[in-house]
Amino acid sequence: MSNIAVTQSNMPASYQDLMKLLEPETNLTGGAFASTRRLSIRGGVFRKVVNGKEVAELESRTLEVVVVKAAPISRMYYEGTYSAGESNPPVCWSANTQTQKPAGEVPEDGRQSASCMDCPQNIKGSGQGDSRACRFQQRIAILLADENGKVVSNEPYLLSLPATSIFGDDQKKMSMQAYARHLNAHKTPLASVITELRFDTNSSTPKLFFKPVRPLSEDELQIAVSVQQDKDTIDLVEIKVSTKRDSDGTTNRPALPPLFASESSDDADEEPKVRANKKKTDKPETQDLASLLDEFDDE
Repeated sequence: MSNIAVTQSNMPASYQDLMKLLEPETNLTGGAFASTRRLSIRGGVFRKVVNGKEVAELESRTLEVVVVKAAPISRMYYEGTYSAGESNPPVCWSANTQTQKPAGEVPEDGRQSASCMDCPQNIKGSGQGDSRACRFQQRIAILLADENGKVVSNEPYLLSLPATSIFGDDQKKMSMQAYARHLNAHKTPLASVITELRFDTNSSTPKLFFKPVRPLSEDELQIAVSVQQDKDTIDLVEIKVSTKRDSDGTTNRPALPPLFASESSDDADEEPKVRANKKKTDKPETQDLASLLDEFDDE
């Protein structure tokens, strides 16, 4: 990739104008109740799921996408053991881990603790093996490149990342957070590049790492801007868990789609440190994607 010499700062004015419309993805540098389209990584395989049904299993261990939107890192706690094919609702959850407390919508009889930091489900060993019973996840909206590596569709897919794909400091096999920080250091919006998703074949459970491939063309950038600003995309990554009460006052939690099922039995080794949010800028600074890509050698 070191032969890619095009920088976004050398692009035409029309391209630069589109770049200014992309929002800085603050949720990555620091949903809807059911998704119409989502991408599953169950079993270490990319699977397309539409309206709750798997419609395609992709053979490749890599996939080229554009990450157009991300929700804050969240946490989910499920009672019992997850079984493939079952749709189990979370008992307690936090839609944004920076609040360090359960979401306001969590019923009293479901709350495991007043604080996530003091929660017994946040202790290593409370889950399977040494994992935590309450798991981290991050929901991102992606556009899929076609067989020619081009982005031509404006239909976003929801991808729910497990903790092992979110955290980690390996610069050769970058996690989502490490990748976002890397792009941010080069003043490059995440939605302005083609990103390669690759399964870590050394991991016993589904785990992705991320790598920049190339800058978007102007036509592709137009699609990314439009999808990022669409309200449906915002709704796609938002967590909305409905709860109802039976006549006897007990909580009746409707079964959630498999989206909420844990796709990894492992958790991150260390809990992420809470960082203060930086002031969001209105416009991204001039990009230098060539120097960013130069840091990645072809394998």
